[in-house]
Formats: sequence, structure tokens, C-alpha cells
Amino acid sequence: MSALFYSLSPALLAAGTALMIIGSLAACILTMSQWFIHRRPLATGFLLSVAILLAFYTWGFAVTIINSQAGIFVLHDNYFGWFVVVCLGLGLALLRTTYRFAAGPLLVFLVALLPPIVGFGGKWILLAAGTFSTSWLCVQVWRELQLLLHDLSPFSIKEALDCPQHGALFADSRGHNKLVNSSMEGLLDSLNLTSLTRYETLASQLRQLATDKIVPAGFAGQGASKGGIGEVTSANFRINDPKGRTWILNRTQLADKGRFLTQMIALDVSKYMSLSQELSDEIESFQQRQKQLAQETARLEEALTKRLVLRTRSSIHDTISQRISFVHRFLEDGVADEERLGQLQDLLAKLPTDLSHDRAVIPAMVWLATLQDLASSAQLDLQISGDLPAEEDRALLFMQVLREGITNVLIHTTSSEMSVKMWEDAHSYWLEVSNPGVVTTTPSYGTGLSNLEARLEAAGGSLAILTTPSFTLRARLPRFR
Repeated sequence: MSALFYSLSPALLAAGTALMIIGSLAACILTMSQWFIHRRPLATGFLLSVAILLAFYTWGFAVTIINSQAGIFVLHDNYFGWFVVVCLGLGLALLRTTYRFAAGPLLVFLVALLPPIVGFGGKWILLAAGTFSTSWLCVQVWRELQLLLHDLSPFSIKEALDCPQHGALFADSRGHNKLVNSSMEGLLDSLNLTSLTRYETLASQLRQLATDKIVPAGFAGQGASKGGIGEVTSANFRINDPKGRTWILNRTQLADKGRFLTQMIALDVSKYMSLSQELSDEIESFQQRQKQLAQETARLEEALTKRLVLRTRSSIHDTISQRISFVHRFLEDGVADEERLGQLQDLLAKLPTDLSHDRAVIPAMVWLATLQDLASSAQLDLQISGDLPAEEDRALLFMQVLREGITNVLIHTTSSEMSVKMWEDAHSYWLEVSNPGVVTTTPSYGTGLSNLEARLEAAGGSLAILTTPSFTLRARLPRFR
């Protein structure tokens, strides 16, 4: 076989050396993947033997290039042939495993590298077998790369665990941390800890940093059984890191086919804690506003009650004063007419109904007609000119002024005449109630006039009382804009 190497031209020696170097590197990469990723001992041994075989050929080509006879003698054909047989034996054993689809074609190429076959076929068989072996090994390296990128493997699992923002750590029954994702590494680093620490020690250090210790006593493995794993299956506690984030750490014991693992999950609950605090603040603020609303409601009810009482008193005063004024006029006139006495009796009979009736629902025009009838019954010549305001609430206020005016005319004057004028200008409505008679008693601001003036002022208007040259009530109300 040494003569075969020396029969090759420098170009073929260089090409053969390059092929064997590439093949050796590819076989080494596949050896590491089969051991560290797939955990296949037989495939690892076979690929290691292939790497050694190709390294021998690389050595043979290299020493031939430098014309080293001593190097060629080291590659004794007999010993070299026996090593190829061992390599092929490992490959044949692989044909009974799932790796046979990758090892089968490689075995065909390696058979051609046997010294008898190489010696019979010559340099072209050697170069062809080396080319196909190296090519097939490179194809297998490419497939392994695709598996790492796309298929499920320990590396893909590690990559998947690095995606979530939550931390994850897995330790075996002996306390060795087998898998730690980047989030957990970051948390431990911020706490000046490391995942290289045994799990029992690491758990104890984390528990000392806990802000609220809700961890059972067996968390760190105390009182352990079955290879050092505690009897507690789940535990939780909270930790605050230097960055102000809050983490909830959960420890769970896992069992799989007689093997026991400890899983620690770190959940970043900073946002939830912040939202919880904001919700608590909002609830507290809502309760404060609710108390304020209750106080305001109580004050409003009190004000409405007072207003209702005042309105009721005013209504009672208006109604009773009206009836008293009519009775007073009847008595002064010495009424003996049966018809007028019947009218007086009817007014007094309707007094309870008028006191309980809701005057707010009676239209102003109805009030005006009613007051005209009452004036006629009291033999009061009531002359009305002008029109009521278009706004109903303004018209009702004017009716209150007219009613108060009729009452005061009947009580405080001796006249049987009364004139009412209503007009409006660009800004206000006006009502004037006057009586040409002599004022026998000076009118005072009692409940009737003071309440009437308060109502007009509340609506933005005013009330003026004149006693000379005649008794006059002049009311003003602003127009709606």
C-alpha cells in the first residue's frame, strides 16, 4: 500500500489529503452529536473509529507528500487492515438499530478502503471511496444541523425554555442542576447567585431572600427520601430582585419512570402586583367618593326637605289667606244673599282639597280662570290686559304674584276694583297688579310676600311693592335666551 501512495501524483496526494481532513472533521462532529445529543454509545464508537480510519489515511497522504519513509512504515498494512475490520464490525452492529439508514451507505464506502481492495483496484478506488465517504459524512453533518434547528432535541428544548420571560430550573435527585433557562440565570445573577451551586444550597439561599416565607420545611430537601428529594411536592415563596421586580418561586417534585426531578419555576408577577396595587387604590378612592356622595345625598335630601316644607307652608299660606280674604270681604259687606253665601260655603268646603292638591301640575291658564272666578265671587272687578309669558314656569310665577295681589287687595284696601297688566320687552316679562282704593293697613313682608319675592329672585327676577298713589305689585322675570 505504501507503493500505492508513492504512485500518486502531487495533485492527487493534495486532493486526497484535503478529502481525508474534511472527512475526519465531519466524523468528529458526528461523534460528538451522537454522544452529547442523542446518547447513542454504539453509533458514537462507530463514528469515532471512522474518524480514526480517515485520520490514518490523512497521515498516509501527508507523510507521502513530505517523502517520509519512516512515516509510511508506521502505517503497516496488516495492522491498518485489522483496524478497518473493527470499524466495519461496529458498522454492521449498527444495522440492527435506527441508525442503520445513516451507517449503511457509509459501510459500503468503507469496504472499498480495505487494503486488499485498494491494492487490487488501485489509486482510483482509493480516491473514489474517500470522496464518497467524505461526501456522505458531510451530508450527515448537514442533517444533524437541520435536526438541531427544526426537530425536537435537548438544544431545541433549551431554546424553547429561553423564550418565556419566566425562569425555569430542573435538578436531579442528587441535587445537580440539569437545565436552567436564561430568565432564571438572569434572576440568579441579579441576586448574586449562580446555577452552578447545588440545588439544596441554592434553594436555601433563595429562601433566605424571600420577602414572605410560605415555604414548607421540606422545600430544600430536609427530611428527604428517595435519593434526597423531600416529601413535599409543591411550595411557593416571593422574592424581590434589585431591579424592583417581584418573583413568585414555585417548587414541584416530578417523577418519571423511577427518576425524580425537582422543578423550580420563577414567575415575574411585577405587572400583576402593580395592577393589584392600582386596583386597591381605585377601590379605596371609590369608597371615599362613595362616602362623599352619601354625605352630599344626605345634604341634598335635607335641602329638598326644607324646600318642600317651605313650599308647603307657602302653599298653605296662599290658600288659607285667599279664603280668609274672601270671608273678610263677605263679612264686611254684610252678605245676606243666598247665592253668594253658597259660593262662600263652596270655597270653604274645597279648602282641604286645595291644600292637598299639587299646584305644580295645574296650567297657568287654568289658574288665571280660577282667580277670575274667585274675584267675581268676592265682587272684585278684575281687569286683565296683556298675555301670559310663553314659558309655563314664568306664567306660573306670575299667577302666584296675581294671587298674592288679590289677597292683599282684599285684606289691606277698601276698593272693589283691581287692574292687571302684563307685557314684555326685549329682556324681561312684566306683571303689574294695582288697586285705586285707599290702603287701610300697611302691608308687611310676612310669609306670603317674602316667599313670593324669594321665588322671583331664584328665577332671576324681582318684586316691587308700592303703596302710593295706589297699592301696586310689580314683578319682573327675565326671558329665556
